[in-house]
Amino acid sequence: MDLQQQLDALRLAYLDNVKQQLPQLQQQANALTDALTMAASDAHELLIALRDKLHMLAGSAGTFNLPELGQAAKALEQQLKHWLAQPASFTPAALGDFQQQLQQLPLLLSADAGPVSQSRSKALTGGSGVYVYCTEPVLSQQLSTMLDIFGYRHQWFNHLEALTAAISQHSPDALIIDLDMHSAPMQCMQHLQQLQQAQPKPLPVLLISAQNDFHSYLSAVRAGAVGYFVKPLNTTELEARLRQLLASKEREPFKVMLVDDDQLLAQHYALVLRQAGLLVEILSEPALIFDSLKRFHPDVILLDVNMPFCSGPELAQLVRLQQAWLGVPIIYLSSETDTEQQLAALIKAGDDFITKPITDTALKVAVFARAQRARQLAEIMTRDSLTGLLQHAHIKERLALEMLRSERTGLPVAVVMLDIDHFKKVNDNYGHLVGDQVIANLANLLKQQLRKTDLVGRYGGEEFLLVLPDCPQTRAVEVVEQIRQRFAALPFSAAEQQFFCTFSAGISQAGCGAVDMFIDQADQALYQAKHGGRNCVKVFTP
Repeated sequence: MDLQQQLDALRLAYLDNVKQQLPQLQQQANALTDALTMAASDAHELLIALRDKLHMLAGSAGTFNLPELGQAAKALEQQLKHWLAQPASFTPAALGDFQQQLQQLPLLLSADAGPVSQSRSKALTGGSGVYVYCTEPVLSQQLSTMLDIFGYRHQWFNHLEALTAAISQHSPDALIIDLDMHSAPMQCMQHLQQLQQAQPKPLPVLLISAQNDFHSYLSAVRAGAVGYFVKPLNTTELEARLRQLLASKEREPFKVMLVDDDQLLAQHYALVLRQAGLLVEILSEPALIFDSLKRFHPDVILLDVNMPFCSGPELAQLVRLQQAWLGVPIIYLSSETDTEQQLAALIKAGDDFITKPITDTALKVAVFARAQRARQLAEIMTRDSLTGLLQHAHIKERLALEMLRSERTGLPVAVVMLDIDHFKKVNDNYGHLVGDQVIANLANLLKQQLRKTDLVGRYGGEEFLLVLPDCPQTRAVEVVEQIRQRFAALPFSAAEQQFFCTFSAGISQAGCGAVDMFIDQADQALYQAKHGGRNCVKVFTP
């Protein structure tokens, strides 16, 4: 079993464990009702016990790709900490709200790891959604169509006062404003600047206007805009920018493994990095390095140079003995200031050298930069540059892994081949740049409408391969059919012309056999869809 299979197996085991833990947490929360009448010391113990379990859940859920569950558990943990610090705030009403929130945790587990969902895009607008300030009928229809098809939650506002009031209650994930709603757009800009100044952090604002002069762009920047779109609006471009803004919130935290025999210093480093949003695991026993690597799968390894029984460079070379860890950046931590000694350590499997003592800010910057670069390189190596989807070879590798898991678990795996209909005509009529927009939009729609556990790859050109684990063929048809309808309703613009595209799809059910056989079966079903009139979904029949 290779690394990915082991990680997947660990995740499945973790999910089973969490499913057993959640009812126990609910029972403990229900027991808190009696704690309201208990002695202070007894109630204190119950609160601590529940806090510790939620703390463990909050710390582990994100590692196993359950970010929403982890965030919810963290919020509940913070509530318990507040009660422990201020016992007077532990009231029946507050406890009732807490118990209701705890009841929602199983739903978050299902949303991240359950059956194929109808829309994954809700996760992209997990806060208050997208606020839209626009009343112009044609533009409003354009925006509404785009937001609905891609599944963004959104609220509309006709007056600045209503928009301001809504933002004061709940900050949006993004804000779209039509500047031409006012006879004096600069007044709207000034209001937006005032609104931004009142926020704890700037709102991500996308502005739409007929003005394309330098002064308008400069005013937009000063008002905190992160996107400016000149009319006639290209909704494809606006959605791409909106997707980028919201996708940054979905990114999994960088993971750092910290190997240092100085526990107090290691804990300090870990605290600093965790506060910066990174996941950190401290390893004090070098002999456990391989077990930790397989379980934690870090983006960066921080190594103390001088440790008993095993130096940092020796441990780095040991890590590099295995192919799976050749690309993980290793940063040495040491008080050694001799440049020759530093160079000697770097030559032995290191990537960077940080001299102790180091400021908290410098530590965060160094680690974050290395982790970010490592992920970027991994993306470049495995993903298509236009769509961000897995490349041809890598989607086939992942299908092979899912088929092996299916053999062990007995759960079905659906294989789907998609192909955009008459795509050559799109390129011929509107140009290759517009054709790329069509491909990118379909890719994003697929990513948003499918589960996080589903796999999507760009198989070649305008062709896509989908791998849907734990998904019977009948359910796969329902899901792909829904995506087909959404894509067919998505308008594209080119040279002030509007046009629509469709795709055809073929589905097979993977089983025992070669990967290429089931891809070929899905391809045969796709062939039937193409010759059956296109814009439809067909299932492989022997």
